[in-house]
Amino acid sequence: NPFGFSNLQDPIVFPHMDIISHLSDDLLLRILSFVPTKDVVATSLLSKRWECLWTSVSKLGYDDSYHHTGDYKNFSQFVYRSLLSNKAPVLDKLHLKLGPDCPFIDVELWINIALSRRVRELEIDLFSKEESFNLPNSLYTSETLEILTLISCVLVNVPSSVCLPSLKTLKLDRVDYTDNDTLPRLLSGCPNLEVLFVERHVGDETTDSIVVAPSLQRLTMLDTHSGTCGRFVVDVPSLKHLEITDSVAYVDLRRMENMPVLEKACVWITSSGVTQEFLKALTSVHRLSLSLSPSEVMMHPSGMTFNQLVHLDLYTLTEGWWDLLTCMLQDSPKLRFLRLSNNKLTSESKETPIGWRPPSSVPECLLSSLEAFVWIGYNGRQGDREMAIYLLKNTACLKTATFSPDSTDLGEKYQMLKVLASVATISASSQLLFD
Repeated sequence: NPFGFSNLQDPIVFPHMDIISHLSDDLLLRILSFVPTKDVVATSLLSKRWECLWTSVSKLGYDDSYHHTGDYKNFSQFVYRSLLSNKAPVLDKLHLKLGPDCPFIDVELWINIALSRRVRELEIDLFSKEESFNLPNSLYTSETLEILTLISCVLVNVPSSVCLPSLKTLKLDRVDYTDNDTLPRLLSGCPNLEVLFVERHVGDETTDSIVVAPSLQRLTMLDTHSGTCGRFVVDVPSLKHLEITDSVAYVDLRRMENMPVLEKACVWITSSGVTQEFLKALTSVHRLSLSLSPSEVMMHPSGMTFNQLVHLDLYTLTEGWWDLLTCMLQDSPKLRFLRLSNNKLTSESKETPIGWRPPSSVPECLLSSLEAFVWIGYNGRQGDREMAIYLLKNTACLKTATFSPDSTDLGEKYQMLKVLASVATISASSQLLFD
């Protein structure tokens, strides 16, 4: 046994082995591609046919957390032997999940072996107690790499020349960057990139968030920076799906270019810095989830039209959300579904639309398109009641209105729902539902 399996004292027995033996090698290899590599290699002990079959499996994964502390040497030898023994025409995937015992020199060698095997998908998940792993320059010029995932203690140090023509998906999860130009330089070398995930972390010393990618179709940006950062720029004209969760204040404010084919967006920003131009980039969206802090709510420009918006989720987390709702109703003439959602963590908030003023005229969407309305975390306070009654009385095409009160007190819950049930709706076919 060249791989040192000390726990294989009993023979491996597969039920219905006669059925498996009649399967083609291609089908067996496909099945083995879903099996952990350590178990794939163990199949070499089954029979003569299986002795070398495992060497043609095109997906390999190594996780040193399966090994006992101090047993890194055996793990390293297993990785080297199995990786170098692999004879698949193309390495479809290599996944490395490594802890602090793994020397960076080993990681670099394993990556270079995979690149020499024309790897298509590479995932590197590292944990280090001291420093981040500097990726080899050879990674940035791979002609075959289609999916790249970098997690945790990885330093993205992009050389001046970057060329990743086949890269379609890039995931940067809590990694480090050498400077503010690193991410833009990396993206400039990915002409066919379609999916980008970027999660920044508190220890990240770079200050800018700049994404310029003409081919990008799906973008997720999560930022847990602390303090104030520099520039936030997103220029992605082909984007269809957008998700931004951000608690960072930017000195240069946030700027997004127009997204004419945007279908779905989720924007959750709890800090300042959203401009009118930022919101204007979202006007082509079909489905929108929106949560903005007080300053952003007051900056929402009247007259900005969301001509394609049919589904709106608005989070009632901050003071002023009711003014944003008024603007969105006025500016979304084709809206069909509206949901107001209260975060359970802030359900005790006293924020309520006191003094809420309804629109000067009934919004077009209430008269001609809105069919369903849901209010999750309804509190039944004066401002809430006024807004709910206004919507019920003025929505001509309403089919269902569903209220899910926050209160657990049955008496209180009954009273607030009784008030809503007594409201005469303009739509004769509408149903009032209580959850």
